[in-house]
Amino acid sequence: MAVWNSSWLKFRSVQVAGNRHTPAAEIIGVAALVPGTRLTDISSSAVARRVEALPWVATASVSHVLPSRIRIVVTERRPAVVVIGPVRAYLVDRTGRVLSAGNTGYPAVNQLDIGAPLPGTTVTSTAFAPAVAVLGALPQDLRSRLASIQAPAADLISILLTDHTRIVYGDAHALADKNADVTALLATGQSFASIDVQAPAHPAAVPH
Repeated sequence: MAVWNSSWLKFRSVQVAGNRHTPAAEIIGVAALVPGTRLTDISSSAVARRVEALPWVATASVSHVLPSRIRIVVTERRPAVVVIGPVRAYLVDRTGRVLSAGNTGYPAVNQLDIGAPLPGTTVTSTAFAPAVAVLGALPQDLRSRLASIQAPAADLISILLTDHTRIVYGDAHALADKNADVTALLATGQSFASIDVQAPAHPAAVPH
């Protein structure tokens, strides 16, 4: 204990690992570590909480590296969708965490009521979770043909395919049955303007 509390065990440098989207300087800044502070006076859990408040950071592990270094290892969040807002688009993970502004590389969710969120906040629309559930349940063939997801309300989820076929799911219940109906209809080779599987026992389709 005497060695651990020794005055020469003072913080002098930070090592950051695991970050890709979050600059190391930003992580070091929010960690708020003061050079010269004794390592025993630095709370790893408190530093981790500050770092985890950053938009992209899911978890942070903070450890002391004798004699004078703090090591911060972060695990970053993964974008799931691009949410198209009234002014700009945002990268959002599966939990609804807004990561940053951005409009490419991930499935687009339109008509979601989000306003203008700040990175690090969470999408509060009740339609977000059902939209992500519908996306996650899509068979690979449908996902590869996905143009966008429309989510004006939790029970009004639909998707638009690249051939302009609109598939109306309604809510996110019975997705396996709904997707089975969609797959069976598309397998006929007929071209549809829309397919409605809100009631999977009674699917409806409008041909082109």
